[in-house]
Amino acid sequence: MFLCFSMLCSTSFAEEAAKSTTQVASDNAHISRLRMFGQNGASAALFRDSACVKSFWSDDAEKVSGGFSSAFSSFVGTASNTSLGIAETDTTRNLSRKDGILSKAYFREYVVPADKPSSMRMGFQDVSSFYVVKSVAGMPGFRYDAVSPSCRGAISFMPRAGEDYEAAFAWEGNACKLSVNQVVTKDGNTELIPVPVALAPDC
Repeated sequence: MFLCFSMLCSTSFAEEAAKSTTQVASDNAHISRLRMFGQNGASAALFRDSACVKSFWSDDAEKVSGGFSSAFSSFVGTASNTSLGIAETDTTRNLSRKDGILSKAYFREYVVPADKPSSMRMGFQDVSSFYVVKSVAGMPGFRYDAVSPSCRGAISFMPRAGEDYEAAFAWEGNACKLSVNQVVTKDGNTELIPVPVALAPDC
């Protein structure tokens, strides 16, 4: 057991606390944080420190969504979020709206290196088909085609030190969009600010 009876120890503790604070600041100067989403029917893989992507089943792919365990937990509704402290956004507050039949939505947050590209391979396959009506030339009536909408692609971006980001894919009309937004908190309000992304080629 160590006891301290002098100002020397309190000075030492203060120095250690200052070193710890400096170390945290130094660490933050080299990292960023990224939030990604998943659910059954969606695939998402992260490739840190890379401007290109490999196969989803590559050993270098960090599987956010689409692996067996994540798909099963989403299927049975036991999938849970993994947070590193990125501020809540409208997306996370309304995440349950993305839930589908046997497909619970969730998010996971990651530390990524700052000032180095990180890439993501993401895709979505709707688990519930819908129908498109088409007229049949020369014949009365219509033909009904079952369509299962999908959205997939690969993007990369350059995170900046100490910043938080949120990556997602969404439908805008008939167009699929993969994007990355910076999560910014101002005056108690959280905003999503789009950041530049590029198509990520295969490695």
